[in-house]
Parts: sequence; C-alpha cells; structure tokens
Amino acid sequence: MLHIGGWFDSYLRGTLRLYQEMTPRCSPQVLWVGPWAHLPWGRNLEAIDYGLAANSGIDRLQIRWFDHFLKGKDTGLLGEPWVNLFEMGSNQWCKFDQFPAGSTKAYSLMTSGLAGMDEREGKLVETQVETQKLAEQPRAEMGQFESPPADTWVHDPWRPVPAIGGHGGFPAGGSDRAALDCRTDVLTYQTDPLTTDLHLAGVLRVSLDCAADAPSFDLCAVLSEVSAIGVYNFSQGYRRVDAFQFIDEPKVQPKVQIALQPTCICIPKGSALRLSISAASFPAYAMNSGTGKAAGESRLMDARVITLTLQSCSEQPSQIFLSLNPAYA
Repeated sequence: MLHIGGWFDSYLRGTLRLYQEMTPRCSPQVLWVGPWAHLPWGRNLEAIDYGLAANSGIDRLQIRWFDHFLKGKDTGLLGEPWVNLFEMGSNQWCKFDQFPAGSTKAYSLMTSGLAGMDEREGKLVETQVETQKLAEQPRAEMGQFESPPADTWVHDPWRPVPAIGGHGGFPAGGSDRAALDCRTDVLTYQTDPLTTDLHLAGVLRVSLDCAADAPSFDLCAVLSEVSAIGVYNFSQGYRRVDAFQFIDEPKVQPKVQIALQPTCICIPKGSALRLSISAASFPAYAMNSGTGKAAGESRLMDARVITLTLQSCSEQPSQIFLSLNPAYA
C-alpha cells in the first residue's frame, strides 16, 4: 500500500493508523508525509513557503507505483526507503525504514500563576523522565517559580477561543497566533531560546493536571515555534473531559492526556517552543456546553461559563512529551 498524508491534514492520524496496522501484515507499506493539508500538495501552505523540495512528487510517484504493481515494470521502488517524512524548518525530506519512534524529550510546565496574562509568566523547563518531581529539578532552573500557584482561567461560551490554522482550522497550515495567545483565556508556556536545533519526528503528547467547576470541559493544546517573525503553530490536540462521578462537587480525571498531531520539524537554534492551552477551538471543534450533555443535545442558551485550573508544578507536574528525530540522535 502507498500511504500519503500531510502534517496539517485533518485525516493524518487515520493515515498513520492504517500504515501502522498494515505494516506487520504485509509489505511493502510505503509512507509519504509532506508539509501539506489534505489538498493540494505544494510548497506553499497558508503563510509559509516550504521551499522547492516540498513541491509534490506524489503524482509521479503514483505512476511509478502503478507501473510497478500493475504493469510489472521494475521502477526501483522497493529499493528505496519506505518511509519519507518532510522535515519542516530545514525543508528537506528525511528517509526511514519505519515510522520513527526515537527517544523522548520532556518539558514540565512552570508558572507564576499568570500564564494567561503575560507570555513571560509561563515556562517550559526540560525534565529527564515523566515521573520526576519538580522538587528534584535544579533551583537555577526553577528561578522565580520556587513555590508557584496554579493557573486559573475562564471559558466564556459566548466568546470562545477561535480556531486558527493547524489541521483543524481553515485554511489549514501554520498561522501566526501571536495575537490569539494574548487573550486571557489562553495560557502560554514557553522555553528559553534554544541553544541547539531541536529535531522532532513522530508522536507528541501533553499530560495536564486540570480541573474545572463544571461536569464537562474541553482542552485544546497547541505547539508553536516562536521566532522573530511570529508564533507559528505546527501541532495541535483536542480533548473533551467528563467527570467520573458527582457528590458535592464534580470530580474529574487528575491527569488529562492529549494526543497531538504527529509532526516532523526542526526548531532552529535561537527560536523557542511554546505550548498554548485553551478551553475551545471554535468552530473547528464543537463547543462544550459545560453541562455534561453531548454537543447534539445541548443548547447555546444553556451553556455555562467555566472556570478551569491547571496545576503545573505539582508532585506529578503537567508535561509535554516530544519524540526526537532519530536521524539526528
């Protein structure tokens, strides 16, 4: 099978799931993922030009594929790498024998309690392992956030955070979300400028210790590159969270796991990595009314204003987990 996808394709996860399910069953399973939405397959997507290498060679590839398997011609396909991923940032193709599952880099969220007010108040600090406590981090890394409070923000259903770019917004692609991140209902956590290039490839995940004063709430997590030209998103995930049980107050899952869109990107030295957290991405995702009812069963007039709290520097901190590109290990 020939699998084709784009890093900003709303169907990418299904494409990768099919590739992964079919790989142990039969071969060849050939995968190409470029800096594209679902269509078209070109070098320009939204505000970014990914260079000449991003121009689609898929049409020619399909002809070679059909020539090989339908006409019996030796096109050399089986002698080439079966997994081809376009690395955004460096704007070049990376070739693998299988979909990469390299080592993981983790960052913990740290805050002064004002990550929704000022982009300087929320930090991403590199940690070694998922279970590591922040108390074990060097005090030099923790800086002013030695005993920080939690971040609290309010979701207003009549003023939801809008969707912009990514794989769920329209038009799809990397969009400058600097103005959007200035909203007080968006929390931002950012690394210091990178001292070396950061090469990511594969699956990304966010683990958040979050609760709300409603039976149900949504969480949207967006990863962006921060540089001199703006804040451009490259991966996003979304999750509805429902309470387990209710006695006097709603009880929700202590840790919310959000799978982000897989990616392959180089964040260059001097740029920073930013995680943005909100309770909506409308209209890309149906807005949660906060009542606990499904989207098709709730009415806007019944929607609740929701207050959410994100514990960042707790015993088991909120974190992001990034898969490193093994080609640069």
